[in-house]
Amino acid sequence: SVNIINSEGKIKSIYITNAFSDALDLDFSNLLIENLFVSNAGNDCFDVSGGKYKVVQSMLFDCKDKALSIGEISEFNATKIDISNSNIGISVKDFSRSLIESYNTTNVSICAEVFQKKQEFGGAIASFKDLKCDGIFNQDVNSLINQNYNEVKKKYKLTFRVIIIYYV
Repeated sequence: SVNIINSEGKIKSIYITNAFSDALDLDFSNLLIENLFVSNAGNDCFDVSGGKYKVVQSMLFDCKDKALSIGEISEFNATKIDISNSNIGISVKDFSRSLIESYNTTNVSICAEVFQKKQEFGGAIASFKDLKCDGIFNQDVNSLINQNYNEVKKKYKLTFRVIIIYYV
Protein backbone atom coordinates (compact mmCIF):
# COMPACT_ATOMS: atom_id res chain seq x y z
CA SER A 1 0.00 0.00 0.00
CA VAL A 2 1.10 3.56 -0.80
CA ASN A 3 -0.25 6.75 0.82
CA ILE A 4 0.80 10.17 -0.50
CA ILE A 5 -0.27 13.30 1.41
CA ASN A 6 0.08 17.05 0.70
CA SER A 7 2.21 16.60 -2.41
CA GLU A 8 2.59 18.09 -5.88
CA GLY A 9 4.24 16.67 -8.95
CA LYS A 10 4.36 14.05 -11.66
CA ILE A 11 4.72 10.30 -11.20
CA LYS A 12 5.85 8.26 -14.21
CA SER A 13 4.64 4.80 -13.06
CA ILE A 14 3.10 3.10 -10.04
CA TYR A 15 2.81 -0.69 -9.83
CA ILE A 16 1.09 -2.24 -6.78
CA THR A 17 0.05 -5.85 -6.20
CA ASN A 18 -1.44 -7.69 -3.22
CA ALA A 19 -2.32 -4.70 -1.02
CA PHE A 20 -3.90 -5.51 2.35
CA SER A 21 -6.31 -2.51 2.27
CA ASP A 22 -6.39 0.48 -0.13
CA ALA A 23 -3.60 0.01 -2.65
CA LEU A 24 -2.99 3.68 -3.57
CA ASP A 25 -4.33 6.45 -1.34
CA LEU A 26 -3.74 10.09 -2.35
CA ASP A 27 -4.82 12.93 -0.04
CA PHE A 28 -4.74 16.73 -0.40
CA SER A 29 -2.38 16.66 -3.36
CA ASN A 30 -2.00 17.92 -6.93
CA LEU A 31 -0.60 14.99 -8.91
CA LEU A 32 -0.21 13.70 -12.45
CA ILE A 33 0.24 9.93 -12.80
CA GLU A 34 1.22 8.67 -16.24
CA ASN A 35 0.80 4.92 -15.68
CA LEU A 36 -0.93 3.15 -12.81
CA PHE A 37 -1.30 -0.61 -12.37
CA VAL A 38 -3.01 -2.11 -9.32
CA SER A 39 -3.87 -5.77 -8.87
CA ASN A 40 -5.49 -7.45 -5.87
CA ALA A 41 -6.43 -4.82 -3.27
CA GLY A 42 -8.08 -5.78 0.01
CA ASN A 43 -10.29 -2.66 -0.18
CA ASP A 44 -10.08 0.11 -2.85
CA CYS A 45 -7.51 -0.07 -5.62
CA PHE A 46 -7.20 3.71 -5.98
CA ASP A 47 -8.55 6.30 -3.52
CA VAL A 48 -8.19 10.10 -3.84
CA SER A 49 -9.49 12.95 -1.70
CA GLY A 50 -9.18 16.70 -1.31
CA GLY A 51 -7.05 17.55 -4.34
CA LYS A 52 -6.51 17.66 -8.10
CA TYR A 53 -5.52 14.46 -9.86
CA LYS A 54 -4.84 13.51 -13.47
CA VAL A 55 -4.15 9.98 -14.67
CA VAL A 56 -3.09 9.17 -18.21
CA GLN A 57 -3.53 5.39 -18.13
CA SER A 58 -4.61 3.02 -15.37
CA MET A 59 -5.40 -0.66 -15.03
CA LEU A 60 -7.21 -1.63 -11.83
CA PHE A 61 -7.86 -5.34 -11.29
CA ASP A 62 -9.33 -7.47 -8.49
CA CYS A 63 -10.41 -4.66 -6.17
CA LYS A 64 -12.45 -5.96 -3.21
CA ASP A 65 -14.58 -2.81 -2.90
CA LYS A 66 -14.05 0.10 -5.31
CA ALA A 67 -11.61 0.28 -8.19
CA LEU A 68 -11.58 4.09 -7.98
CA SER A 69 -12.90 6.23 -5.12
CA ILE A 70 -12.97 10.03 -5.50
CA GLY A 71 -14.06 12.15 -2.55
CA GLU A 72 -14.01 15.32 -0.49
CA ILE A 73 -13.87 18.11 -3.05
CA SER A 74 -11.55 16.41 -5.53
CA GLU A 75 -11.10 17.16 -9.19
CA PHE A 76 -10.18 14.01 -11.13
CA ASN A 77 -9.37 13.68 -14.84
CA ALA A 78 -8.27 10.53 -16.64
CA THR A 79 -7.48 9.65 -20.24
CA LYS A 80 -7.96 5.87 -19.95
CA ILE A 81 -9.17 3.63 -17.13
CA ASP A 82 -9.55 -0.14 -17.44
CA ILE A 83 -11.20 -2.01 -14.57
CA SER A 84 -11.75 -5.72 -14.06
CA ASN A 85 -13.24 -7.73 -11.18
CA SER A 86 -14.44 -5.05 -8.78
CA ASN A 87 -17.67 -4.56 -6.86
CA ILE A 88 -17.82 -0.85 -7.76
CA GLY A 89 -15.98 0.65 -10.72
CA ILE A 90 -15.95 4.32 -9.75
CA SER A 91 -17.41 6.13 -6.76
CA VAL A 92 -17.55 9.94 -6.79
CA LYS A 93 -18.78 11.75 -3.71
CA ASP A 94 -18.85 14.92 -1.62
CA PHE A 95 -18.49 17.85 -4.06
CA SER A 96 -16.03 15.95 -6.28
CA ARG A 97 -15.95 16.05 -10.08
CA SER A 98 -14.51 13.54 -12.49
CA LEU A 99 -14.06 13.40 -16.25
CA ILE A 100 -12.88 10.13 -17.76
CA GLU A 101 -12.24 10.02 -21.50
CA SER A 102 -12.13 6.21 -21.93
CA TYR A 103 -13.70 3.97 -19.27
CA ASN A 104 -13.78 0.20 -19.86
CA THR A 105 -14.90 -2.42 -17.35
CA THR A 106 -15.22 -6.18 -17.13
CA ASN A 107 -17.04 -8.02 -14.34
CA VAL A 108 -18.11 -4.92 -12.37
CA SER A 109 -21.45 -4.90 -10.51
CA ILE A 110 -21.81 -1.10 -10.21
CA CYS A 111 -20.26 0.90 -13.08
CA ALA A 112 -20.48 4.22 -11.27
CA GLU A 113 -22.05 5.73 -8.21
CA VAL A 114 -22.24 9.42 -7.30
CA PHE A 115 -23.60 10.78 -4.05
CA GLN A 116 -23.28 12.99 -1.02
CA LYS A 117 -21.77 10.91 1.78
CA LYS A 118 -20.92 13.55 4.39
CA GLN A 119 -23.34 16.21 5.57
CA GLU A 120 -20.82 19.07 5.26
CA PHE A 121 -20.43 18.47 1.52
CA GLY A 122 -22.84 18.28 -1.41
CA GLY A 123 -23.38 16.03 -4.41
CA ALA A 124 -20.88 14.96 -7.05
CA ILE A 125 -20.49 14.72 -10.84
CA ALA A 126 -19.05 11.85 -12.89
CA SER A 127 -18.65 12.42 -16.64
CA PHE A 128 -17.54 9.94 -19.31
CA LYS A 129 -16.63 10.51 -22.97
CA ASP A 130 -16.34 6.84 -24.04
CA LEU A 131 -18.00 4.37 -21.68
CA LYS A 132 -18.12 0.58 -21.81
CA CYS A 133 -19.77 -1.00 -18.77
CA ASP A 134 -22.66 -3.45 -18.44
CA GLY A 135 -23.33 -2.90 -14.73
CA ILE A 136 -25.68 -0.45 -13.03
CA PHE A 137 -25.37 3.28 -12.30
CA ASN A 138 -26.46 4.85 -8.99
CA GLN A 139 -26.86 8.52 -8.17
CA ASP A 140 -28.59 10.49 -5.45
CA VAL A 141 -30.76 13.59 -6.02
CA ASN A 142 -27.82 15.96 -5.44
CA SER A 143 -25.50 14.30 -7.97
CA LEU A 144 -25.12 13.64 -11.70
CA ILE A 145 -23.74 10.88 -13.90
CA ASN A 146 -23.09 12.12 -17.43
CA GLN A 147 -22.69 8.95 -19.52
CA ASN A 148 -22.13 10.73 -22.83
CA TYR A 149 -20.10 13.88 -22.25
CA ASN A 150 -19.46 14.41 -25.99
CA GLU A 151 -23.17 14.35 -26.88
CA VAL A 152 -24.18 16.74 -24.12
CA LYS A 153 -21.40 19.12 -25.09
CA LYS A 154 -22.55 19.14 -28.75
CA LYS A 155 -26.27 19.52 -28.03
CA TYR A 156 -26.24 22.17 -25.36
CA LYS A 157 -24.29 25.34 -25.03
CA LEU A 158 -24.32 25.98 -21.34
CA THR A 159 -24.94 29.61 -20.49
CA PHE A 160 -25.12 30.96 -17.00
CA ARG A 161 -26.80 34.24 -16.20
CA VAL A 162 -26.76 36.02 -12.92
CA ILE A 163 -29.92 37.88 -12.09
CA ILE A 164 -29.78 40.27 -9.20
CA ILE A 165 -33.07 41.18 -7.61
CA TYR A 166 -33.24 44.07 -5.22
CA TYR A 167 -36.00 44.12 -2.64
CA VAL A 168 -37.03 47.48 -1.27
